[in-house]
Amino acid sequence: MSLWQAVTWDVARAGGFTAYILLGLSVALGLALSMKWQSPSKWPRIINNELHNFLTLLALIFTTVHVLAVWLDPYTHFGWNEVFIPFLTHYRTIWMSLGIVALYLGIAIGISTWIRPFIGYKWWRRLHYLTLALYVLVTIHGILTGSDTGAGWGIGIYGGSIAVICLLLCRRIVLSVKERNQKRQGAVASTQRQPRPAPTPTAMNVQRQQYAVPATGRAPQSSSVGRSGTGR
Repeated sequence: MSLWQAVTWDVARAGGFTAYILLGLSVALGLALSMKWQSPSKWPRIINNELHNFLTLLALIFTTVHVLAVWLDPYTHFGWNEVFIPFLTHYRTIWMSLGIVALYLGIAIGISTWIRPFIGYKWWRRLHYLTLALYVLVTIHGILTGSDTGAGWGIGIYGGSIAVICLLLCRRIVLSVKERNQKRQGAVASTQRQPRPAPTPTAMNVQRQQYAVPATGRAPQSSSVGRSGTGR
């Protein structure tokens, strides 16, 4: 292997692992932000959206370095179509293609962050959920195509990243379920606390009130004249 081949190969490996570590940190930080861990009473102020966006940008930059190094490596001899178009590569077609799809997905998510004022928060949030799919694709791509997957440090990077993301994701799902249950209980409680409307008086109730016996116990005298003495 020539010096140029060694340089491009090492840069491709280093760029790929660096991009994967940065992506894992970005996803973990995003999950922490969704659980509101940026509160000063719970976590330092270092957890914020600016750091999350910065890590995502760095991950995209090192991904570009990784892709260009793979393309320029004379040993693997990948053509531009094999590097940028899925399912055309001759080397581990499926797993390499997952990495290419993840590249375009990451670019789309990054662009959605920049155009967020135009597409609105709702659509940006929907697109942002695809970050988890991006992480899964990159993880499969790295494990099944990387030459350092079996190394101890490679296993540690992949295993540690997967463990952290899975724990945070499970925690986020549990909190989401609790929040939904609390909203439902609050809605039910507010419905039960609402006062019942007073019954409207009906014709029967009005008639009963007119002929009700007074407190003295005497019945009201009739206004008819049929009881006069002349009727005997």
